[in-house]
Amino acid sequence: MKKYLLLFLILTSVSYAQTKKEILVGTWQGIDANGVKNKMIFTSDNFISMTINNEFIDGKNYIIKGGKNDGKIGLLKYQIDESKIPVTLDVIAVAVEKGKEVEKGRILAILDFKSNDEIKINLSLNGVRATEFNESNEAYTILLKRS
Repeated sequence: MKKYLLLFLILTSVSYAQTKKEILVGTWQGIDANGVKNKMIFTSDNFISMTINNEFIDGKNYIIKGGKNDGKIGLLKYQIDESKIPVTLDVIAVAVEKGKEVEKGRILAILDFKSNDEIKINLSLNGVRATEFNESNEAYTILLKRS
């Protein structure tokens, strides 16, 4: 009887385990090293909306302002790799050209899940992903809380 109870407990705990991506889905807020309030919204269909340079970008429907893509529709998507330590996240900028999605660039990030309601994220804008959280990349690290 004890074996069946133990097996039942193991199976039910496994079925309730969430992936990091499932935990990530939702609205997160935090303040960066410059005191700027940041917001990130991760959706289950891999879109991300976020604050960049004090401007909130709607990841599903952003009208690009300025440059050669002025007036075009832009998208922000994300990919997460839970198999890596720390967990990696790519924020992918996409332009819609002639009805097709064309990748225009990536912001490379690492994540540390402190809890289901608190994550630390380091965003690299120079194309080189950080491999750990440390003092040298502290200016690009934000503690986000689920809101």
